[in-house]
Amino acid sequence: MPYAREQSDREQQMRAHLETGFTDHEWAVGMVLCPARERCTSPSGMRALFKPLKNGRLPMHRDWLGYACAGARQKPTTPPLQLRPATPAP
Repeated sequence: MPYAREQSDREQQMRAHLETGFTDHEWAVGMVLCPARERCTSPSGMRALFKPLKNGRLPMHRDWLGYACAGARQKPTTPPLQLRPATPAP
């Protein structure tokens, strides 16, 4: 089962990277992470990004069987992602 542990470690590293509030991807600007973290039932897991609704809450998202995620319709706990500032060349 070393593969499962490595996959989990990579997901946790990606989540920690996104929790800083910055991203390198323009398409992810303004999106937020599910506050359910490891319990998120989205097919993308705990690194799933969502566009907040007008009321500031996350949209409904479900697992493959149709069960609602614990973070669905909740307020996000992380700020909307912003582009990482460019670092000046030395």
